[in-house]
Amino acid sequence: MGKQHTTQGDSQPGVAFDRARFDAVAEAFRKKYAREPECWVRAPGRVDAMGSHTDYNGGFVLTVPVDRDTWLVAARRDDHQVHLSSLNIEGDGQFDCRDVLAERLSGWQIYVQAVAQLLVEDGYPLTGCDVMVHGTLPIGSGLSSSASLEAAVAVLFSQLGGFQLDPVDMALLCQRAENKIVGVNCGVLDQYSVILGEADSLLLLDCRDLKHSYAALPADILPVICNTCTPRSLSNSAYGERRENCMTGVRQIQAQGRDIGSLRDLTAEDFAEVSAQLDPVAARRCQFVVEENQRVFDLAHAFENDDRVAIGRLCRDSFMGARDLYEITVPNMEAMFAAALESPGIIGVRQAGAGFGGCLVAFVERDKVTAFEQDCARRYQQRSGITPEVYAVAAAPGAGLLVDAQKIAEQTLATA
Repeated sequence: MGKQHTTQGDSQPGVAFDRARFDAVAEAFRKKYAREPECWVRAPGRVDAMGSHTDYNGGFVLTVPVDRDTWLVAARRDDHQVHLSSLNIEGDGQFDCRDVLAERLSGWQIYVQAVAQLLVEDGYPLTGCDVMVHGTLPIGSGLSSSASLEAAVAVLFSQLGGFQLDPVDMALLCQRAENKIVGVNCGVLDQYSVILGEADSLLLLDCRDLKHSYAALPADILPVICNTCTPRSLSNSAYGERRENCMTGVRQIQAQGRDIGSLRDLTAEDFAEVSAQLDPVAARRCQFVVEENQRVFDLAHAFENDDRVAIGRLCRDSFMGARDLYEITVPNMEAMFAAALESPGIIGVRQAGAGFGGCLVAFVERDKVTAFEQDCARRYQQRSGITPEVYAVAAAPGAGLLVDAQKIAEQTLATA
């Protein structure tokens, strides 16, 4: 089922070592805590290549863990306290390992508490520590910044506490933390992707059976993040409504005598036979999920065969379904979709994450990425009046120990 990603050398295999970022974070840690950091961990973000809203329907997702990531830097304490600070967001926090939720924190800090609490409940030891967070993921844009933080926290406490977590168990623990403590009823997709990813590969996840395989991303195609800079307005009510619509559809299909456990058990042909008897809203939602599940396999096949016409068609069909059937697009997403399709090197573009704002992902010819980034940004700004963020990413390995901090320190002393 994959492997836990650790490092034997200066940096995690498949992760470029950013010395300037390392030095800046290390200096900030020293300034904040008046001592040297001793543990460095990272976890990537991730973006859907295909499979919107299929995860909680027990379906399939093709996902790309990306090299925009979250770093956690820490040093042990001997008083059971965990002190938290961030270089991205102002405000510190702390909690006691012996009673993690005695004082509930807010914002990004509750995600740290949530994972810590679930580790305690599962019988793992927590080690007090000073922690500094630095991330390069845009928050609330569909690139799984929350899951990235959760995974990094799980890796950090396992490193400090001297225990190992099976990667699938780690993903499930992080999901439960978000469900139970944070209060977001998410599926396991985000956490699984950021923990079990591999460099230069797409991850195809079976969200029901928790099995996965990898598909190669052609070397001359790069994913490009197209951030609308429109914060996602995904309220719990909108998310919950669509989830309930799908559950309603499943119940109504079962009432017609179909032996299914979830929408993943239906082909498009199966669904066509039962759709007329469904509630109209449930029918639209279910149609999207059934078709999206098939597009996951079709897109993986298209990437493996470098079929660029199919990549473009599948991405377009997904976006249109998200707009017309699942109704998760907003005007600025449509403006970005149009801008990307008019820009150099475009192969395909579709929504990323849950929709309602945030990012799209484009697949672009590598040698035209710079031109695409500039042209797409200009065209989107003309349409929306908003300056976007458009940048290429690489498929990155899953969460793990970033660097051997002791070895880096020795190298630094040797060259001083």
